[in-house]
Amino acid sequence: MLCEGGDVDRAFMTLQRAPQNAQNIKVWNTLIHQCMEAKKYNLAYNVFTDVRSLTHAFPPTSPFLFFFFWFYDTWLTTEHVAQMKRRGFVPNVRTYATMMSGYANVEDWEPFSKQLMFVHSLYAQLKEHLKKPRNEIDDFAGESGFSFILFPISLYIAILGKAGEYQKAFDVFHELDTEGPLAPHAKVYSALLCLLADRVDSADAEPEDIAQSVSDAKYVWKRHMRSLDRTPGHHIEPRTVDAIIKVLSRGEPSDLELTFDILHDICGLPRLGAEDRPPSSPSPSPPSPPKVTPTIFILSEALDSCIAAGHPDKAVHYAESVMSAPELRPILRPWHLSKLLRAHILLAEEGSTSPARAESAAAWVEWMLAQARDEKLAPDKHVLALALELCYRCEDIDSALRIARTMLGGPMHGFMPVKAWAHLLRLALVAPPGGKRQSLELLDTYPSVLDVWESTSAVQRLAPLEKKAHVSLALCVVQVLRTVSPSPDHDSASRLDDTELGQNKVWSDLRGRAESFLEKNHR
Repeated sequence: MLCEGGDVDRAFMTLQRAPQNAQNIKVWNTLIHQCMEAKKYNLAYNVFTDVRSLTHAFPPTSPFLFFFFWFYDTWLTTEHVAQMKRRGFVPNVRTYATMMSGYANVEDWEPFSKQLMFVHSLYAQLKEHLKKPRNEIDDFAGESGFSFILFPISLYIAILGKAGEYQKAFDVFHELDTEGPLAPHAKVYSALLCLLADRVDSADAEPEDIAQSVSDAKYVWKRHMRSLDRTPGHHIEPRTVDAIIKVLSRGEPSDLELTFDILHDICGLPRLGAEDRPPSSPSPSPPSPPKVTPTIFILSEALDSCIAAGHPDKAVHYAESVMSAPELRPILRPWHLSKLLRAHILLAEEGSTSPARAESAAAWVEWMLAQARDEKLAPDKHVLALALELCYRCEDIDSALRIARTMLGGPMHGFMPVKAWAHLLRLALVAPPGGKRQSLELLDTYPSVLDVWESTSAVQRLAPLEKKAHVSLALCVVQVLRTVSPSPDHDSASRLDDTELGQNKVWSDLRGRAESFLEKNHR
């Protein structure tokens, strides 16, 4: 109850005073977990060593006493005066796992250098603990299976990565058995590869560090694959796959081939062009299921890797492979659609401007919007701008209007960013008369983007790129209005009805606003 109420300090004191028959190792582990949840790392370590800290019994009343008790509280714990053991409670593997799990949540270790010393001490004690005969390591809850024994070690490796102690992480890895039950398992390999992925993703990573990380990742991956061959019961963690793909994307072009092998051999995604090849012989049995089902993050890293390496066609292929598999569609997110659209745009820039690209984009925007359970999972303004840019490059006004109407009536709530409007009106310039009129009518229906034009102060607050987009939109509006006829069947002024006269007045006003804005802001 005390832990649930957040009073872990009092819970610790209560447990210390409790009779021995009211204590057991599970209670101590629970208290450690609650201390870590509250980010009370000193207290958690005191619980682990069960050192009776004077600071809890006698709160300091002066700066000198405060410093004295702080020093006593944090440094005396390193002497490991273990009342737990005197009471007959020996830390088990779950105790070490609980401690390491708590410390693994620390992202920045620079302010916690003292705690990092405690972590190193924990690992040293864990190694000594594992040297004991198996019957002393085991416990009644079955917490000491070989897989679980390696869990705190994998957490320690992850902590070393966050602390920047990469060599020490590999030293821990190489200290493990190469074969047998205490050889590295899936979580150990995952921790190492995630460590390397974070390293290459760091803003201050030097080229030589990245090259070394790529080399290390390939070595770790080969070791992992060999362990799978030797131990069929072993598996691959999904995050291991997205981590190795991220690291390989920072390597040489040849490293990308390993990425394609992993996506095919491990995730079961077809190679580009494989679906077009006739089978050499009938398959005697259905293909085996993938070792790792593609995840949100695996797909993201695969798309980023292909685009960064200059293979947008492969990015399109992998995105569409997932989209065409009903069982994989639940992993799709708006950012996947953004990456797919970016790959399509790159291909369009190279000259591949088939309207089918824009039609496909419109279909997937509609599908994703229909599937979204909330606005976080719905296509956003970035998807909208990319989709309309693709339509512009493919000169597909019908798909552009379809996408704009879908988004304006859905998650955008009548708002569309100026960049997206600029793409639509730029496309309207080369569109048939019907497309021009529909684009203008859409802008008249949702004119909020034009409100900026009426405010000098709002224009002054625009970022340079955003102001440039407003200028582009205004120019397109003026040019489209110069080319569009007042009515699709207009023969003479005598045939204009009230609706057409009203529409012409609206368009005249729109042109006036655009020209006024350009006069003040277009040099």
